[in-house]
Amino acid sequence: MIPFSAIFSVDFFFSLGYVVLSITGLVLAISYRRSEEGKMSLFLLLTASLVATYYTLQWLLSSFVSFYVSNYAASHPDFQLATWVNLSLTIFFTVLNYAFILTLALTAWFAVRKSRAENAVLAQGPEETMTDELAPEFAANGEPSGTTSDNAAPAEPTVPGPEA
Repeated sequence: MIPFSAIFSVDFFFSLGYVVLSITGLVLAISYRRSEEGKMSLFLLLTASLVATYYTLQWLLSSFVSFYVSNYAASHPDFQLATWVNLSLTIFFTVLNYAFILTLALTAWFAVRKSRAENAVLAQGPEETMTDELAPEFAANGEPSGTTSDNAAPAEPTVPGPEA
């Protein structure tokens, strides 16, 4: 039988660190999703959740589950783990890895698209964006809003005062 303290190896703490970092990333992705709506934030959230799931399961399987299965197998010499368990875990972790890669690629793709769109707007220049924004105001009355002509006096509200 393996003592319980054998779980706490260097690998255990590295895996625990990955779990903590991935859950922190998941919390940050959730807060980013709340502030930014869009496909990029959705795929970032999915990527963070896949990473958190992957590292948490790896940590649990490599430490606690492995410990209990090893001790049970040591106590019961006729115990054999079913072959489908190993196969299903291999398939499950492979699917998690490919889903992580896919969502990471989609997140990067949407981030690049958003960055290019923002750079295109910035590259237009202030003159082009100003004329685009002010065009409806000029068309309405021939001059920009907020300015008055020379012969128009600003309207003052009538307030009863001592002169009245």
